[in-house]
Amino acid sequence: MRLLPRALYRPWLAAWLLAPLLAGHAAAQLQQPLTLASDPTVLAKAALGAERGTLVVGTLRNGQASYGAAYNPEPPSSPRAIAAGGAEQPMFEIGSVTKVFTGLLLAQSVERGDLKLDDTVGKLLAGKVEGLSSAVTSVTLRQLVTHTGCMPVMADGVTGGAPLAEQFRTFDKPMFWASLARIKLTAAAPPCEGAYSNFGMALLGQLLAEHYNTSWGELVRARITEPLGMNDTVISLGDKASRMAPAFAGDRRQPLFDMLAYAPASALRSTAADMMTFSRAILAGASGPLGPAAARMLTPLARYEGADIGYAVMVRGPEGGRRTYWHAGVTEGYRTLWLLAPDTGEAMIVLSSNARAPMQPVMLAIGKSRYPVPTVEVPVDPKRLEDYKGEFRVTKAKSLSFTVRSGKLLVRETGRGYNALTPTGNDRFAVTGIGAQFVFRRDAGNAVVAVSLTQGGSQLDAKRVGESVAVPQE
Repeated sequence: MRLLPRALYRPWLAAWLLAPLLAGHAAAQLQQPLTLASDPTVLAKAALGAERGTLVVGTLRNGQASYGAAYNPEPPSSPRAIAAGGAEQPMFEIGSVTKVFTGLLLAQSVERGDLKLDDTVGKLLAGKVEGLSSAVTSVTLRQLVTHTGCMPVMADGVTGGAPLAEQFRTFDKPMFWASLARIKLTAAAPPCEGAYSNFGMALLGQLLAEHYNTSWGELVRARITEPLGMNDTVISLGDKASRMAPAFAGDRRQPLFDMLAYAPASALRSTAADMMTFSRAILAGASGPLGPAAARMLTPLARYEGADIGYAVMVRGPEGGRRTYWHAGVTEGYRTLWLLAPDTGEAMIVLSSNARAPMQPVMLAIGKSRYPVPTVEVPVDPKRLEDYKGEFRVTKAKSLSFTVRSGKLLVRETGRGYNALTPTGNDRFAVTGIGAQFVFRRDAGNAVVAVSLTQGGSQLDAKRVGESVAVPQE
């Protein structure tokens, strides 16, 4: 069994930032601009590309849901159109989009007054799990739902490959609680800079289940899927198994990805129609079927990768401005993208039965359409490009390096190749094809000391490493 490298725990959450920016020029090569208003069939074909499998896109616009699908290989006869209901809706693993359901369960609990965001692991597990470190017991529900609790990706130092899949599949509750006593946080004490953690989200879901003396799956059924009529959103398939779209990773068939204690992080299966129902309920806000918890769920709680994060929901766009809410997921044989745009009342779900479906260009195109940047080239004196040469540190492990070649400013992220930038204004450059912009900042001596990368409603800031050189004003 071959897994996507590290993909199961790191499902391109920064899909509008940095890595896709510097390696995602396929977005600029799409034959037509893609937006949330695009024909869902066009979106589906772009998101599946040349990969095998089935991909279904559902969009919500002007209150109406529409569906489109792509297939590779094409079926011998034209399949029936994807309808809102009925057994012809194929099912998919939604991977880490499951975390959004766990976030909503917490929002409901806080809204009811049953729990508080600052309740700690120690408080909720008092007398239930022994041997926990003081650092672990101090982690709060707020930190778990925003990935700021210093939790590792998985238990026992597992980070990827076959051991990761094995832990997902085999950890039951006793094993999970035993591993919590062995957990080593990534820092001395929380909160930490946001770092994606399957273990932390699974822990949150299991804490909720313990608090209500039930299972996480039963909480999802009783509080979300049954009230909304989402009959095809399940963990155990039962007689629905034949509706699962056959799973692939590239050209290789993959098994279904069953799990136990990690269910709150990645276990749900669903359809495009059910996810549109879910999207409608969230967009309806406090007056909708989920009540005030739907609005609470989208409330930013912390910073995460150059933007905000709510109750396990990624938030893009400036405070008080146009905001986009989303999450992505990937398992061994499926890839998913869920997105809400409350300002226009739009939503999108992309469900693929191939873990390598090229969804990033589609997401980048939509980000570009919602958060455009200047694209008109403004000539710059090639000599001035020397101002920007050097390394700018984003995090301890990631930096941006700028150099000049043939009168062009080029940039690369750690571990990647260089890409040329287009000057668009004073101290401003862009990768115009995918809607990304670099804005350099100077100090009082006119030396370039920092740079900000904005893309798709997010912003990463980087400080210059080493001494900056003051440049005379012109």
